[in-house]
Amino acid sequence: MTELSADRPSCDPKDDLFGHAPFARSLSDSICRYPGSDGLVLALYGPWGSGKSTVLSYVQHYLDQRPESEQPVLVKFNPWWFSGQDNLAHAFLGQLQAVLPTKSEKFKKLGDLFADFAEGIGGLIDLTGMTGGAAKGIGKLVGRAKRKPKDLPALKESITAILEGAGKRILVVVDDIDRLIPEETRQLFTVIKALADFPNVVYLLAFDREVAAQAIEQQCGLPGERYLEKIIQVPFELPPVDRVSLRAALFKRLNTILGDVPEGAFDQSYWTNVYYDGIDPLIKVPRDIVRLTNTLTITYPSVHGEVNPVDFIALESIRVFLPSLYDTIRSNPDRFAGHSQFDQYENEKNASQAFYERWGNEVPQAIRESTKALIERIFPKVGQTGYGAEWLAEWWRELRACHPDVFPVYFRLAVPPGGVGRSEMTHLLSLAGSSADFGNALVQAKHEKRPDGLSKARALLERLMDHVKSDITTGQISSVVHALLDIGDQLIDPSDELGMYDFGNVSRVTRPVYHLLKRVTPDQRADLLESSIRSGRALAVQARLLRALDSEITKAEDTGADTVLAADEVNSLQVAWLDRVGVLSTTNDFLEHPELAGLLADWCRLGGESEVRAWCESATKSDDGLLHFLQGFLRHTWSKTVGDRAVRIKPRLNPKWLEGYIDVEGCAERLLELQRRGAVSQSAHEAVSQYLKEFEMLAAGKNPDDAEDLDD
Repeated sequence: MTELSADRPSCDPKDDLFGHAPFARSLSDSICRYPGSDGLVLALYGPWGSGKSTVLSYVQHYLDQRPESEQPVLVKFNPWWFSGQDNLAHAFLGQLQAVLPTKSEKFKKLGDLFADFAEGIGGLIDLTGMTGGAAKGIGKLVGRAKRKPKDLPALKESITAILEGAGKRILVVVDDIDRLIPEETRQLFTVIKALADFPNVVYLLAFDREVAAQAIEQQCGLPGERYLEKIIQVPFELPPVDRVSLRAALFKRLNTILGDVPEGAFDQSYWTNVYYDGIDPLIKVPRDIVRLTNTLTITYPSVHGEVNPVDFIALESIRVFLPSLYDTIRSNPDRFAGHSQFDQYENEKNASQAFYERWGNEVPQAIRESTKALIERIFPKVGQTGYGAEWLAEWWRELRACHPDVFPVYFRLAVPPGGVGRSEMTHLLSLAGSSADFGNALVQAKHEKRPDGLSKARALLERLMDHVKSDITTGQISSVVHALLDIGDQLIDPSDELGMYDFGNVSRVTRPVYHLLKRVTPDQRADLLESSIRSGRALAVQARLLRALDSEITKAEDTGADTVLAADEVNSLQVAWLDRVGVLSTTNDFLEHPELAGLLADWCRLGGESEVRAWCESATKSDDGLLHFLQGFLRHTWSKTVGDRAVRIKPRLNPKWLEGYIDVEGCAERLLELQRRGAVSQSAHEAVSQYLKEFEMLAAGKNPDDAEDLDD
C-alpha cells in the first residue's frame, strides 16, 4: 500500500505495509483446500479500520494466481452500497442472480431460480443498475408483479441440484457488515442463515464481531454472540498490526506530507517525546493513520512555515481522535498558552486545577494519562514545572502552540489578520545583510495597519527581539544597527502608543540595537555606533540609546557590573550625536520631528542652552515655524475615574515647558493675533488653544500641572 485513503483498500500484496499478506495467503489456501461440498460460512473478525477489506483484496489476489481449475467463482457483495433499501435480502439474492449465470453455462438456469426465490421470500424488487450492469438477467425481475406464490422448498431443491451438478466452488465475499444499521444487520444474517446450506458455496464475511453482536441484540433481543455462533462455522481473528508496522506506515506518510519542513524547524528530540507521550497511543489501527494523514494533507499546507510541525501534528491528532478536548483547548487559549503564573492567588490556583481535572476526566481512561502527558508537552504551563516569561522568545522562534501570539494560527489555520507570520519574519531577516533593504522593509511596514489600528512595523519590531540572540549573523549585525539608527525615527507613530504605559517605537527600535551590541567584540562596539550615528538620521533613537548606555555606566559605579561601553566611549558618542544634530537641525524635518521636545532637551543637556535657544528663536521667527514648534510640545494624558469605563484623553501644553527655548509671553501675544486673523491651521489648532488656555491659568495663579485646576 503505497498510498492510504479512507475507503480504498490495498489490492496488491507487494504494497503490504502491515503484514496482512501472509494471513491472506493462508486464508485463500484454506478456502481452496476445503475438502467438502457442504456450504460453509467463514468470518473474518477485526475492529473497524484494522484492514479487513485489505485482507479480502489480498485473498482475491492470491485466488487469481491459482490455476483456473482451482479458482472458485467469486461473488462480491457490499451491503453498505444498498443500505437504506427496503429489503437488503433482495439485493443480496439479486447479486447472486446477476453474477452466477455470467460465470458458467452450468449456472444459466440459476438466474431465473434466484429471481423466483427472491420474489418468494419477500416480493418484487427492481435491482436494475444496482450491480453496475453485472448482468442483464436482473431486468427480468421487473414487471413480475402479481405472480402466483412460489414453492420455496422446491425452488431451493432446484438451486441445490444445479449447484451440486456444476461441481464448481462459489465464494461469496461480504464486506462492511459492521457499517449497517441494526435492522439491516439482522436482515443480512437472516438471509445468510437461510442460504448457508447451499452446496459448494463458501461465505466469507468480514465485520467487527462486537458491533454486529450489539446490533443483533438491539434488534432481536437475542444474545448476539450466541446468534453469530449458530451462523459462523469457522471464525478467523484478523491478526493485530504490530506497533512497529503502524509507526513505519505513519512516519512514511508524514514524511510525504510534511517532508519540506524549513531547515531548523524540526526538533527530532521534541518530536520523539511528543509522539511517544501521547500520539502513539491514539494510533491503533491502519485507518487511524488514514484519518490523521488525510486531515494533515488538507490542513498543513495552509499553515506551512507558520507553525511548529510537531505541535501541529499533535493538535491535529487531538482534533481527529479527541474532538471534545480539541474544542476545550481552542476555546480556552488563556488556560493553555502563555507562561506559568507564579503570583496566582489560592482561589485562582484551585480554579485552574479544577479546570484541568475536568477536561482530563473526559478523556477515555485507557489514554487519559498519555493524553495529559501530551498536553503538558505542548502547553508547558499546564504541567507542574514552572515556565516563566523568559521562555516566550524561544517559543516564538520555534513557533510553538504555547506562545499566545502563535496559538491562534493552529486553530484558524491562518496567521491572524495583522499578525506577523514566520514567513514574514524570515523575509525581514533575509534582508539583514543590506542596511538599505532592511530599513526600507520596516518603513513600508509602518504604513500597513492591522485591524486594531496598530502598525505592522510595531509588531515586527517586537518580534525582532526574539531573533537578535542567534538568528542575525555576526556579519549582519553592522547592517542592522546602521539601518535602525538611520530609519528608526521614521517608525514613530502616535497610533502605536497606547497610553502612558506603552513603550513607543523609539524604545522598540533601541532595544534590539542594544542587545546586538553585546554580540560585538568590545573593542569594535564604539566604532560601530559612531559610524552609525554620524551617517544616520534617527536622532531620537540614537539619543535614547545613549541615555541607556550612560545610565548603565552610572549604575555600574555602585554595583561594579559590566557595561557595554566605557564612560569615555559614551562621551565620544555624545559628541558625535551633537555633531549630527548640528547637521540635521538645518533641515525642515528637524522642526517637524515628532519627538522635537525630547531632542531639544537632550541637545540642551549635552550641548548647552544658548545654542539650542538660538536655534529655537530662529526656527520660530515665521508664523509657520512657530505653529510647527508648538505642535512638537503638545502632549496627551490618559486618565480614568473610579467607576468610569471610559478613558479620558486630555491635551497638555504648559508654557513653562518652553521657557528655556522661547519668550513664552511674546509667543502668547503672537498666537492671539494669529487666532484673530484666522491664520491658525487646522493641524495646529489644538496646540494653540491648549497653550493659550494654560498660559491664562498661569497668569491667574493656577497650576496647569494640577489635575483639579486643569479640569476647572
